[in-house]
Amino acid sequence: MSLEEKLNVTQQYDQPRVGQVDRLGYTGLFYADGSAGVRGWPFASSFPEGLNAAASFDRDLVYRRASAIGAEARAKGINVQFGPGLNLLRSPQGGRGFEYSGTDPYLAGQIAAEHVKGVQSQNVMATMRHYIGNEQEAGRQITSSNIDGRTAHELYLWPFQDAVNAGVVSTMCSYNGLDGIPACSNPKSLGKWLHEELNYQGWVLSDYGAIYDGYEVDSANAGCDSVIGFTVDRGTGNSTGAYPFGPNSMLSEALANGTVSEARLDDMAIRIISAWYKVGQDQNYPPLEREKNALSDDHNALAREIAAKSIVLLKNENNTLPLRNVSYLYVFGQSASVDLYGFPAPLDFSFAPVNDQGTFASGQGSSYSNLPYLITPFEALQQRARIDHSQVFSYLDNFNHTNQATYAAAANALDSPCLVDVRHECSEGYDRANLMASSEGDETILAVASACAKTIVIYSACGPFNATRWANHENVTAVLNAGGGGQEAGNGLVDVLYGDVNPSARLPYTVAQELIDYPYLVDIAEDSELSAEYHQINYTEGLLIDYRWFDKYNLTPIYEFGYGLSYTTFKYSNLQVQPSTADLEAVHPSNSSLLYDCLALVQVDIKNDGELAGTEIPQLYLGSPAEDAPSKVLRGFEAVPLGVGETRTLSFNLSRRDLSSWDTATDQWRIPSGSFEVYVGASSRDIRLNGDMTFTLH
Repeated sequence: MSLEEKLNVTQQYDQPRVGQVDRLGYTGLFYADGSAGVRGWPFASSFPEGLNAAASFDRDLVYRRASAIGAEARAKGINVQFGPGLNLLRSPQGGRGFEYSGTDPYLAGQIAAEHVKGVQSQNVMATMRHYIGNEQEAGRQITSSNIDGRTAHELYLWPFQDAVNAGVVSTMCSYNGLDGIPACSNPKSLGKWLHEELNYQGWVLSDYGAIYDGYEVDSANAGCDSVIGFTVDRGTGNSTGAYPFGPNSMLSEALANGTVSEARLDDMAIRIISAWYKVGQDQNYPPLEREKNALSDDHNALAREIAAKSIVLLKNENNTLPLRNVSYLYVFGQSASVDLYGFPAPLDFSFAPVNDQGTFASGQGSSYSNLPYLITPFEALQQRARIDHSQVFSYLDNFNHTNQATYAAAANALDSPCLVDVRHECSEGYDRANLMASSEGDETILAVASACAKTIVIYSACGPFNATRWANHENVTAVLNAGGGGQEAGNGLVDVLYGDVNPSARLPYTVAQELIDYPYLVDIAEDSELSAEYHQINYTEGLLIDYRWFDKYNLTPIYEFGYGLSYTTFKYSNLQVQPSTADLEAVHPSNSSLLYDCLALVQVDIKNDGELAGTEIPQLYLGSPAEDAPSKVLRGFEAVPLGVGETRTLSFNLSRRDLSSWDTATDQWRIPSGSFEVYVGASSRDIRLNGDMTFTLH
């Protein structure tokens, strides 16, 4: 390849394409955003959000979702589908939490691996993002995430390592700084962690405008291989209008003056084009076709299945659910129905308008997946009423609480359940000032519950929410968290409400009593103030985010991590813990394949001792003897379908990495000496069985 050809493959010029090399038959790369579907392109599905997929705790479901997204991208000739998003919800206010996998690195890593394998099974490149430390939206270009080595490896780098191990071929570096250096120009995070420690063989591209003026050469030398957009003045947030990479760029000047070597340019081009070959895009790959119809009945059915299997049942007093023999049903809340403003017009395919009205199907921002259609809860309930010959009433105004109570009293007189549908407003670009429901949703719940003895709350949350005012209200007899349910949100909800699907999902985060119970809150005003100098965000809580923090300080949440109810019951028994008896080497580097060797087998019997078929999500937590380790961390889970009276023996394999802590003295993984506690249960606090184990180390 000529110098100009190599330069051409490193820079995106005409969105969304990166330069091709016609002489060699290399077609270049077309990008698409949206980790829940192909964003900005018509005739593509809008699946439930990434947080929903994580809430399912179901690897197979996550894989099938990702495979469907990849298939639709391939049908349109898209080479690179951005996602999965692997940041953790360090702060409960995170505005972009809907596209991530919650607060636990092990869960996020398992979801990441299945997403990568699913997308790339369709010959489409998956892109893990936003690497690394992009844990808030407020001031994301002007804040530096300052993370110690142990916390970085055991928390924030962990899911990226799982994605690399699954074969991901592209990585998007993020807007923020890491220890005072931009993430896309950072030799530690890109060179040392990603390339050396994880032995990553894929390519790195910048987020849109994440190469800052004056850092172009540093970005190339640190390990960034491709750039989207112009350079940006970080102090003002304005584009400079200059291309950092490509011909006639800062990179070409750097090659001429020797500050970037041609060997580094060769490495950049090789990484990008090798990924094209690795996923099989050199063989009969479809041409780009924006209007190609990629929709299908199978994908509609899958979207509905995911919507149902990601709904978390949080409360169910007096067997309120499933609904049976319902003659009357009253529906409250504007998010039960379509947004007043409808869907974005074709000219607005890139971004949906940010609002807090209508059914929460997809979060806003660059991960918004355009809805080909939307089945709202109210529409699905009406269709069910048509089948059941029942009566549905509605009052969807969120602001007239007097009328809400009046209609709720009328429902109560008929012994009718009252469904109250509320939601969050969430988007890329900003964090939530509080965790309250949008548009006076909490007041709507209280108004209805004041008069209706069977109030059912449906909360479409994009992360932790505040339920303190109503969760324990005597008339709130059932609560479901539906998340961002995609195009089939309403049908998935009705499937659960009426018992066609037995709920099995679990919370991928903790719901606290109060906002101040969480370890870190975003200072939105301060962090968003433009500055040429970084706002310093120090990760002083270390390893103790979410349930780890609550465990450490004996804080009682409303709903804990991993929590979720079913319409049936399960019994746990016969815990067997079988550690390796070999003399084990205690220390291994991050790039060692031995990290994934199984060193312990944990088995448990799970029995469905209820009256309905259902799926249980047993979770394995590990208490490490390492110094300053959290009291327990998630190290296993499985979705286990069981018929009535059925028992299955479930096996958890614990790897060397699962057992290790990061040793900052040697920059390697170390199995600590001492006794490990093993906990198996239905959530992080509902522990049913426990045991212990030790290892012989040298």
